[in-house]
Amino acid sequence: MQLGNVKFVVTNNSLTIPTRSLVKMRLCLLLSFSTVVYAVSRIVEPSFDGVNFAKALFGKRLDNVFQETEVDSETSCQIKCVKDMRCLSYNFRTTNATDNLHCQLSDSDRFTSHENFTQDGEWLYRGMKSSCESENAPCGEKGICIPDYQGKSFQCKCNPGYTGIPCEPKGCLQVLQSGSNSTGVYRINPDAHKSMKVMCDMTTDGGGWTVFQRRVDGSVNFYRGWKEYKFGFGNLSGEFWLGNDNLHHIAAADNMTLRVDLEDFDGNVTFAEYSIFKVANATDKYRISIGGYKGTAGDSLAEHNGKQFTTKDQDNDRDTTGSCAVFYKGAWWYNNCHESNLNGLYLGGPNLRIAHGIIWRSFRGAYYSLKRSEMKLRPQ
Repeated sequence: MQLGNVKFVVTNNSLTIPTRSLVKMRLCLLLSFSTVVYAVSRIVEPSFDGVNFAKALFGKRLDNVFQETEVDSETSCQIKCVKDMRCLSYNFRTTNATDNLHCQLSDSDRFTSHENFTQDGEWLYRGMKSSCESENAPCGEKGICIPDYQGKSFQCKCNPGYTGIPCEPKGCLQVLQSGSNSTGVYRINPDAHKSMKVMCDMTTDGGGWTVFQRRVDGSVNFYRGWKEYKFGFGNLSGEFWLGNDNLHHIAAADNMTLRVDLEDFDGNVTFAEYSIFKVANATDKYRISIGGYKGTAGDSLAEHNGKQFTTKDQDNDRDTTGSCAVFYKGAWWYNNCHESNLNGLYLGGPNLRIAHGIIWRSFRGAYYSLKRSEMKLRPQ
């Protein structure tokens, strides 16, 4: 007996199907059954985030559509989306003059195709449930959440000048450009790896400066060890060192201008700017690269170019007779030993201890400890 392309053999009142044809039939049956089970499981399985649907957004519509059809209910539209593996969201027309309603399937979502997500009072939009649907806006106000339906995670596509999760400003310049023009403490993320609080100077020379060192009154002891200089110390609203780790991340994020603002006890103010400023990581002992001086204070950092950072408990300077940090009671990119020492002792003006104190030799010489110093960075 033959049915279609398959021969059936009758022996002893029983029906025998050739092995190859039997295998093909079994595979077809199995595939059909699996398709039905999987489609149903996409509807009823509550723990499979990739196929659960988020809340409906009324009056919204996504223009990225690969299929449009008429349905009798939203449930029918949802089932069509579940059955099609391309479907990540759908539009459902909620009002219509006819009995049939419209269903539009999309292979995108309102996050990835945000520019095509529009207002339309006759439609509702519903996407697959994802981490991006959180009411907490995981990428913040300055980024777009891109869901990963397979890995049940997400990525943030941040606006220019922003980075991280959530998207945060890379520095104080971006904070200023966003409309915050008051000097104060803000959170930044220079390179998507290190979120931190910093003091932003929003007034000096147009503002947007990220301050990493400040001396104003001698209230904080700056004669400290390697670990404290690595992670930072002090009060961002007063005297502080932001930390060499943080400084490395900030300086590496862009081409930076370094500005050093100085003041003596007679009210004289001056500054130095450098168009080249980089700080290596901890492996290279936070070696400094600096150049391109301009300003009124004189260049007291040129001697320190290419030098590693030294503290009282880690000597990386070029003085073969001892530690510059120990002798001058500071921490700096010492050579042998220094032309500047802004982390030195707060000695309050003229003194008889040569090169001790807050020193910028080209401004007030080696016998004068300055009243105020600020070191800050801004992208060029």
